[in-house]
Amino acid sequence: MADTLKERGFFWWFNDPSLPARSLDTSVPGLLTITDDGQITLETDGSLCLKGEYQDWSESRILPESRRVHGLLASRDKSDRYVLLERLERTDLSFFDTSPQLQRFSAEMCTSRDSPFPDGYPEGFAELRIPLDGFEDWLELESITVEREYSESDKVTVHVNYKEWKFEYPLPSGSISIESVTTGALPFLSDDVPTASAEFRQHYYLVFTPNSPGDASGLRYVYTKIEELLAVLLGSYHNLSWPILTTRDDFDTWNTIHFYRDTPPRPVNKFSVWIPFARIRERFGDLFQKWVVRSESFGAGYYLYVSALRNPHQYAEHRFVNLIWAIEALHRKWLGESETSPRVINERKRVQDILNLVPEESENRKWLREKLAHAHELSLRNRILECFAKLPFVFGEGELEKFAKNCAVRRNDISHRGGPPENVGYESFHSQISKLGDALDHLFHALLLHQIGIEPKTLRERMTEGLISRRVREALLNVGLSVSSGTLVASDPTINDVQD
Repeated sequence: MADTLKERGFFWWFNDPSLPARSLDTSVPGLLTITDDGQITLETDGSLCLKGEYQDWSESRILPESRRVHGLLASRDKSDRYVLLERLERTDLSFFDTSPQLQRFSAEMCTSRDSPFPDGYPEGFAELRIPLDGFEDWLELESITVEREYSESDKVTVHVNYKEWKFEYPLPSGSISIESVTTGALPFLSDDVPTASAEFRQHYYLVFTPNSPGDASGLRYVYTKIEELLAVLLGSYHNLSWPILTTRDDFDTWNTIHFYRDTPPRPVNKFSVWIPFARIRERFGDLFQKWVVRSESFGAGYYLYVSALRNPHQYAEHRFVNLIWAIEALHRKWLGESETSPRVINERKRVQDILNLVPEESENRKWLREKLAHAHELSLRNRILECFAKLPFVFGEGELEKFAKNCAVRRNDISHRGGPPENVGYESFHSQISKLGDALDHLFHALLLHQIGIEPKTLRERMTEGLISRRVREALLNVGLSVSSGTLVASDPTINDVQD
């Protein structure tokens, strides 16, 4: 695992004057390491903790949240860089007679900035700023153009043109924007100041500005929601760059937050994108708001699918069952029936009529009551069928019904038999659930996009005509499902039955 940061510096306790290492003057030297996946460790060349403090392995070595470490890094670029480490645990194996004492800590969060942290930090953050490094192929906002050079006397002139983008969307809780910042120009210097090199580059940011200053926990929640939405729009999970929380005093201060996460960011492959930014440029804010509201409303139905995107390297059985759980959870929250619905009342009455045929005092009656306690619930086959029937597509006659039945049969094989039935070999069984899982993935993905407001026309094009259509159509054909460019139906009104 590569390192995001590995630098030496000086470290002391933040806002704790009772301890020996309480300021830069009384600090101890050490090495701070942050890996690409956000594992944070601090190794000090002296004692931060007092002798014997949090040293006993038989006791908890987690420090209280009030104990935070402030540090000044000896950055290679010579600019000041301050850090604040929070939620610490002592991890070194040391002994009371060790001198000088070397200590080691892990931290759950590290904040870095270019100025010291004030005593009252944090009071509140004015905005969340997320660098969109690696998402350039999704945004497709490149605007730098360089005109042909021309000579005048002994001077060669080249014109560089670019556009600074800003797409802003109002939200009930504030606003969200996607904007660009172009570096390379020298706005504070005269145009006759020579330089040996010049590089123009566009940087893109997604910025959330709350209506009132927010805390780190709330803004990290927004960060997670943005990351989830982008995963669904892209069709694959891509971790965002470390979030920046902005505080505003005399000038804006950017606080970069590091924390543990699964994997480092990687660039987006534009040839596998489901919904390019260009298709939703005017509606991104609305899509984000719907994602927040509906993921909170439908809960596990959304999160189980996002978890499958986050970790695509699963056993076929795990992936398949995980997707089935997602469909079941979504159906119960979205299309589940009331206990007072006519069908449920009728089914419960039928069960009671059967129980009445058995004497009250019989042990068989108690056994039968337990067995029939959930007989009124819909079958898994029906839940799958009802969910995917809401898609704005028309499948071939009987195709969706057969697919739903096959999914239910194979889920029951895994849950109730632990694997394939006796007459089915494992290789054949594995092949079947892998194909069913692929189809479930694409159908569930399309359903989530439909629920948050992607137009049926766009979905149809992506599944039948876009760059990803070949992969999608092949996965559906492998399980007997066909969707053609002409099979589009009107959007189901129940898709929009959740209040935003």
